[in-house]
Amino acid sequence: MKYSQFDIEDFLNDEFFIRWVKKPSDETDHFWLKWIAEHPDKIHLIQKAREVILFVDYKDSYCLSDKTYTDLYESIISETPPKSSKPTLHIRWRGWHKVAAILLVTFSSVYCFKFYLEDREATSLSQDEVVVKYNPAGQKSSFRLPDGTVVYLNAKSKLSYPVTFSGDVRKVTMEGEAYFEVKKDNARPFVVDLGEEKVRVTGTSFNLCSFKGFLSVALVEGGVTYVSQKGDMEQLQPNEMLTKVPHGAVSKRQFDPLEICGWKDNYLIFKDDPFDKVVMKLERWYGVKISSKLTLNADWSYSGTYHDKSLEYVLEGIGIASEFAYAIEGKNVTIYNPKQQ
Repeated sequence: MKYSQFDIEDFLNDEFFIRWVKKPSDETDHFWLKWIAEHPDKIHLIQKAREVILFVDYKDSYCLSDKTYTDLYESIISETPPKSSKPTLHIRWRGWHKVAAILLVTFSSVYCFKFYLEDREATSLSQDEVVVKYNPAGQKSSFRLPDGTVVYLNAKSKLSYPVTFSGDVRKVTMEGEAYFEVKKDNARPFVVDLGEEKVRVTGTSFNLCSFKGFLSVALVEGGVTYVSQKGDMEQLQPNEMLTKVPHGAVSKRQFDPLEICGWKDNYLIFKDDPFDKVVMKLERWYGVKISSKLTLNADWSYSGTYHDKSLEYVLEGIGIASEFAYAIEGKNVTIYNPKQQ
């Protein structure tokens, strides 16, 4: 039976699906991500099956002792009905113990050891051959990955990737903010690992920001699948942005590409930003430390767009609109109200 014809019971009995849920690898990720992208109508069913598998106390390893192997095998044989003239195979979901037995017997100890060695070998390779790109505050960069993907890395951001993408999945890790122009490769999905969450694509352009529990994924073109820590999945359409605040729910909305992605082309944009957000953007953009002696109204906000301008130019613009002055000493900036001096 094809996976497209599966119901939840079939997924719960499928060892390849269970292995992907419990111990995902490049092989299983490669298959199931492509399959989900081709069958979006099955996402709800997949999520339900994942919840059941993760809720039930599945074993972390498929390796068996000789005694357990024999006991399980005999248990299954004793419950096998006599063969009819027209034999059929029909496995029912009648509780975890029977399914566990079927799954565990399927994997011999030799097979488990093979996966264990392969996993250790892949981990060693990824740890030994990794390139790390880091930008401090006040610095941005762009570069090309081994597969041809172009990355624009924002200030106070880090991206790690292997010297070569040798597996079935092109996987990188990121902290901060970056804009990706992913080289299309349907056979090898591109995965950005954010630690507890992941973003998966094949060939697309998108902006990704992950900072202090805040997450945003803004899709410019192509397709993106967001995978949460619990395994929940959200698919984005072009000009759609997914946002998650710390300890909050996920939401989606339309977005202005210049506002969200303009930083990579040296556009510094403020849009009804409160004072603390204005300060944060200026410190990150110019690599300075800002202290303030201002007393502002609680509803103070600022909007403005600057393209490739100096810190002094931007401060002058904000100061004229908000009636404050500033002083710069090296990397330190002080903002104050001249009328209160």
